[in-house]
Amino acid sequence: MLLPGLRVGLQEWAVCVRALKEGRTCLAIRKGGIHEPRGGFFTLEQQRFVLLPTWLHQDASRLRADYAGEFLTGVGAHPAPGRIPVTAWAEAAQVWKVTDLARIQSLGGELIWNDAEIAARFNYRSQPWLYVCALRIHRLPGAVDLVDHPSYGGCRSWIQLTDPVPTDGSVAVIDDAEFARRLAAISGILNA
Repeated sequence: MLLPGLRVGLQEWAVCVRALKEGRTCLAIRKGGIHEPRGGFFTLEQQRFVLLPTWLHQDASRLRADYAGEFLTGVGAHPAPGRIPVTAWAEAAQVWKVTDLARIQSLGGELIWNDAEIAARFNYRSQPWLYVCALRIHRLPGAVDLVDHPSYGGCRSWIQLTDPVPTDGSVAVIDDAEFARRLAAISGILNA
């Protein structure tokens, strides 16, 4: 698939970017950040975007046990201040606004966050819902080392990049059949 370079990035915890890039999950859970437009709530602004790892707010106590230990340690601290390592991009496959916490928590192995973190995000600002975003992840053929920019800072989801990230030669992390199977299983839980 030949796409023009991507100029938008989605900030996500580095541990989540690793889990997405390795195919361990295909989900992102979003509500919003304090610097989001629309009163602090997330919107899906782009269908295709690079994954920008962030270490801000990342905390082992907010992750499921299988992501909180060695997996998180493997992500480490921010590798080089002033640089952002980009290794993957995503395509939004489906987004659900879910108002039933139990349904989200029923996603089990597709989630990297523990029940307490999911509940905290779900109840953020006393508005009980979350967006569950199914993402088709593509690994870049090589890491792109972006120069950090002051406009990238803050607790917000979407970042307009100063330079495009080329996607030529990218490979889907999960093959078509497996992604379709997992997407159907997620849909079955969230649409039940």
